[in-house]
Amino acid sequence: MEVHLNGKTYIYYKNFSFGQLQLTLILKKYHMKLIAFLTTLTILIALPSLSFGKGEMVLRKETLAWAVSIDDDVCYRLITIKVGDDVPDMRDQPCFYRDGKYTLTLTGPPGTTVTLFGKFNFKKDNGFLTIKKKDNRKIWLLDLIYFPAGQWFYSEANEDSGAFETFYKPSPIFEESLYSIKWGANN
Repeated sequence: MEVHLNGKTYIYYKNFSFGQLQLTLILKKYHMKLIAFLTTLTILIALPSLSFGKGEMVLRKETLAWAVSIDDDVCYRLITIKVGDDVPDMRDQPCFYRDGKYTLTLTGPPGTTVTLFGKFNFKKDNGFLTIKKKDNRKIWLLDLIYFPAGQWFYSEANEDSGAFETFYKPSPIFEESLYSIKWGANN
């Protein structure tokens, strides 16, 4: 239906309904602006969620069960490290100087690989743990020293975590002392 108002012609759609909400749109004047707005809104909502296969690792330093600590000494901050952002020195990260053991989650596409080192600048002589994702699901590791020493270990996906492989070279208190992190294969 066309409506003529003040010498202008508008296309008027009546009774376009969604549930109990009655919508009426005057399209001729705002048609292109509406299309541009909806296109921009769709792009802004859809693109960040795609993330183009990138991922991240989120570390948390948990208080040790045997440790007696004052509330101010406990660190509740999460340490987020994006795929590709190598960290040669963890001293700049929150909670580094607090007592506790690290736990982590890892997201990203299959093949995403990260190595956690027990020494600064990616040196392997104080232990390391290499983690390689095998599917698109998030990995949850609550115990970084659970794995057999000196061999690749495969963990199937379960209801809590995705599938992954690890290679662990042990060292004393490794789970408490992560000093550097490097993404990609570290042969």
